[in-house]
Amino acid sequence: MDWNKAKTLTIVFLLFLNAFLGFSIYLDRNKYNLSVQQLRAITELLSKNDIGLKTSIPRSYKPMRQLSMSRYEYGETEELLAMFFTYPASAERLDDEYDKVIYRSNEQTLTLQNGYITFDCPAGTNDIELNANTATAEALRFLKGKDEFTAFVPDGVFMSEEGCRLTFCQKYQNYIIYTNFIEFLITEKGIVQIDCIYSVPKGYFGQPAKICGVDEAMLHFMQYYKDAYKDQHADISKIDLVYYQKEGSTKDNDSLTAVPHYRISVEGFERPFLINAYLNRIEQF
Repeated sequence: MDWNKAKTLTIVFLLFLNAFLGFSIYLDRNKYNLSVQQLRAITELLSKNDIGLKTSIPRSYKPMRQLSMSRYEYGETEELLAMFFTYPASAERLDDEYDKVIYRSNEQTLTLQNGYITFDCPAGTNDIELNANTATAEALRFLKGKDEFTAFVPDGVFMSEEGCRLTFCQKYQNYIIYTNFIEFLITEKGIVQIDCIYSVPKGYFGQPAKICGVDEAMLHFMQYYKDAYKDQHADISKIDLVYYQKEGSTKDNDSLTAVPHYRISVEGFERPFLINAYLNRIEQF
């Protein structure tokens, strides 16, 4: 056997193999990324339909797993009362109304219903000169020292005649859980209302499943928006991927599921449009 020739053929084979593997990795890495041409096409199509973009479009749409969530959590009653009431020891439980549990102390009221927590404080917490910065500071003052909300991050500010609505959502690894939130309504009196809901994320499960590309989701949004709002102009301020779960019950044996959704925020709208990334279907507005 000609060993020199065999060695040369082996080296040539390995070079071809490395080149093939490198090309395969390149293709796989770009398999779930929008091309420049795709980005340009969807941007031009949106513009032609009077929909402006004031944010960048996420290019990656790699397969994602579902997220297992616990039943809705309230925590211990004493801790819950101490979290919200100025004088928790004076809070009295009122007679239950249907599926509601209500606590009241002076003018402050805490309502628990199907996982939702609503705290009404019409007298406010602190007189402020209302703007986005002072509202944020007031919300952070409330959250300070409350370990239950350490994983929550600022997620949205909406100013209106009613006041400033400021939302914090839980961040789990690299994603926002949109349905784990605490939302403040803040006026010149400070915090006058708090709404929140929380389920414990238990971890991802199942195999990663394909999601639709953001260009497909944007096309669906465009068609829906044109039908629903006719000739109304839209400026999109934010596009991202979040986890969203539909409402569930508070039974001990319930396990909820959160799935990836494209979240599209439009200026002038208090709530975002949510599109199921598996099905390319609008789930909420």
